Amino acid sequence: MFAVAEVPPALAAAAAPTPAAAPVPAAAPVPAAAPVPAAAPVPAAAPVPTRRTRLWYAVVFPHLLVPPSTAAAGAPPPGLEVLCLHAQSFTSCVSIEPPNALLLEVKGSLRLFESLEHLHGLLDARWQSLGITTHSAIAPSTLAALWCARVGFSACIHEPTLLASRLASLPVACTVWDAERLRSLRSMGITRLGELLRLPRAGLARRLGVAAVRDLDIATGREAEPRRAFVARQRFRERMDFEAEIENVAYLERACEPVLGRCARFLRERQAGVQALQLRLRHRDGPATLVRLGLAGITGEQRRLADVLGERLARVELPAPVRALELVSGRLQPLSAASLDVFGACGRGAGPDTAQRLVERLRARLGESAVYGVAAIPDHRPEAAWRRVQELLLDPDGAPLANAAAAAVPWDPMPRPLWLFDMPVLLADAKSPQRQGWVLEHGPERIESGWWDGKGVARDYYCVREGHGGKLWIFQERRTKSWYLHGVFA
Repeated sequence: MFAVAEVPPALAAAAAPTPAAAPVPAAAPVPAAAPVPAAAPVPAAAPVPTRRTRLWYAVVFPHLLVPPSTAAAGAPPPGLEVLCLHAQSFTSCVSIEPPNALLLEVKGSLRLFESLEHLHGLLDARWQSLGITTHSAIAPSTLAALWCARVGFSACIHEPTLLASRLASLPVACTVWDAERLRSLRSMGITRLGELLRLPRAGLARRLGVAAVRDLDIATGREAEPRRAFVARQRFRERMDFEAEIENVAYLERACEPVLGRCARFLRERQAGVQALQLRLRHRDGPATLVRLGLAGITGEQRRLADVLGERLARVELPAPVRALELVSGRLQPLSAASLDVFGACGRGAGPDTAQRLVERLRARLGESAVYGVAAIPDHRPEAAWRRVQELLLDPDGAPLANAAAAAVPWDPMPRPLWLFDMPVLLADAKSPQRQGWVLEHGPERIESGWWDGKGVARDYYCVREGHGGKLWIFQERRTKSWYLHGVFA
C-alpha cells in the first residue's frame, strides 16, 4: 500500500527535475507507516511547531539615580513605577528592569497601531512630552533590546535570525556584568559581543560562569526569559462636590454614605479589604481638614466603615463649612473569609468581628494612642519585656492570639503584677520590708541582665503584703541597697 498525494499539473511540472539537475535522495521511511515514494511531496497538513516570537521595547532613563538605601533593598526607584503607568497605555505587559529601565512587550499591541515603527515613535514621543531623555530599542529578545538601548543604539529588529549580526558591534560593557567578568574579557582582548559569540560555549562557561552563557542565549533568541509584569497599586479615591456648603457634622456623615457605598463595592469586586481610610474635607478658604480612620482588622463592609466614620466625625470640629470631600483608601489587602457557624452564638463568644468593632469604636472616640495592645518581648527586665502594638490579633472565637515573641519567653513560676509602673518608685523608708511590717510572700527573685545595651540591672524582687492587704512587687537594687516599688497586684 502506498500513500498517494494528488498534485496539480502545473505544480508537478514545476517540481519535475531537469536532466542536468542532481538527483534528489528518497525520503527516509516513517516508523510504523508505509514508505513514501521519492516523487511524492511532503504533506502540508503537518507543519513544524514554532515558538511565538515576541517583540520587546526597552527604554533606559539615564536621569534616574538610585539612592543607596533603595539600591541595597533591591526595590525599583519610585520614578519607574510612575513611568510604568504611562507605559501601560500602550501595552498591558510592562516589566521593571532596575535600576533605570523598562521592558514592554509590544507584539500584542501592533494591531492597535499602524506599524512597529509607528508604535516606536509614539512611545518615544510620550517620554519627550514628559521632558525625559531616553534611549530605546526594539528586538525579539529582552536582553537584546536592553543592551541596544543602554549604548544608545536605536535598533528596530524584527526577526530573531538577525539578532546575532545586529548585536555583534555592541561593546561587552552593555551587558552590565560584574567587574571581574569584564576584566577577564579585556585580558582576552574581547571588546565586542561578536567576538564573544564566536568563542566556544564550554570555555565561556568555565571562564565566565553558566549565567553569562545563559544571558548570551537569551540575547540571541535561543532561550526565552520570563518576565514579571508590573501591577499598579490599587486604591480607592473619589471626590464629591456638594451643591451647598455643609456646616453640620450629622449632615456631613449622611453625605458620606454614597461614597462609602461605592468604596465598599470597589473592595467587594476585588475581594479585598482595607485597614485605613483618609477623608479630606475641603473648605472655601484655608487648608483641608484631614480625618484619618484606623481599623482594628481588615474589612470591606460598608456598615463597619460607616460606624467608625460616624464615631470619628463626632469628635471633629469644623473650622469652616465643607464644600467638597475626598475619600482615599489605604493599601488593599486580601480579604480572608471565614465560615460561619449556625450555632456560633450559642454558648460561645461573639467572635473576632465584635471585638474588632469594639476596639475601633473606642479608638474613634478616645484616639488612636489611647487604645492599644501589649506584646511580649523575650527580655528578663520587666520594663523591657513588653511593647505597645496597634494590631489586634484574635482567633476565630474572639480570644487574643499570643504572638511569636510571647511564645519564646520562658515560663516563670514567680508571679507578675498586672499594674507595672513606667519607672520604679523609690521608697522613702530605706528599711527592709520585714521591719516595715510587710509580710514577705515570694522571693527573692534575682534579675541581672541588660549589660550589652548599657541599661543593665541587678535587682532582687519580692512579693510582699502590706498592712492594708495590698500586694506589692518591690525590689532591692544590689549596688545601692535601695528599695523600689515596681508594680501592684490587682
